[in-house]
Amino acid sequence: MDFAVGGAAAMGASIFSNPFDVLKTRMQLQGELRARGHHPVHYRNVVHAAWVIAREEGLGGLQKGLGPAMIMHGIRNSARLGIYQLLHKSGHLTDEEGKTVLYRSAVASAVSGAAGAFLGSPLFLVKTQLQSQAAESLAVGTQHAHKGAIDALMSIYRKFGIVGLWRGVDATMLRAVVGSSAQLSSFAKVKDSLNEYEFFRKNQVVSSLIASIIGGIFQTLFMQPFDLVSTRLYNQRKYI
Repeated sequence: MDFAVGGAAAMGASIFSNPFDVLKTRMQLQGELRARGHHPVHYRNVVHAAWVIAREEGLGGLQKGLGPAMIMHGIRNSARLGIYQLLHKSGHLTDEEGKTVLYRSAVASAVSGAAGAFLGSPLFLVKTQLQSQAAESLAVGTQHAHKGAIDALMSIYRKFGIVGLWRGVDATMLRAVVGSSAQLSSFAKVKDSLNEYEFFRKNQVVSSLIASIIGGIFQTLFMQPFDLVSTRLYNQRKYI
């Protein structure tokens, strides 16, 4: 059940997060392999990027890659959250008082995150390449000209075989190890701290919300450099 709930929740959330993922991808590819100040700046910041994409590509441009993104998040988080919860419920991550042991949580988060990243890597690859496709006036990074998710998967497979679908998996697994460790460990520790107060013990939804926000902040801070590397590896034309 934990596998299914985690995956379904992630798929639903991706509908709202995907536009920001498109903006992130475009901004990460902007200026790729160019010296600072020697490349056109199509996207000055998040707000400007959203405005420019909506103006030139329509609102649909902000939801590019949504299909593979939903499936990818479902697969990754089913594995990541499901494995973590199994370990937590079995008592491997807590001490005698039931409180989370940080190093155990970090290791479990890393392993579960890496497993999810490996399984979802082909869809992460397709999502990135679809999100990078832009109007000619806004193009940044390699433009792959895929007609859709199925076409992208078939095209990559025909050119590079099954190995090509897992290109960049080492980078995304490292990204997941860092991000998942930071997120799940900080979530567990914050929730333990909040549960020391009666109000939060009686309002678990509130404590979970606060812990999730803080966990997400830590995840983003630690994961961002690895996410940049993953995006550029997934989108480059030459396969290595």
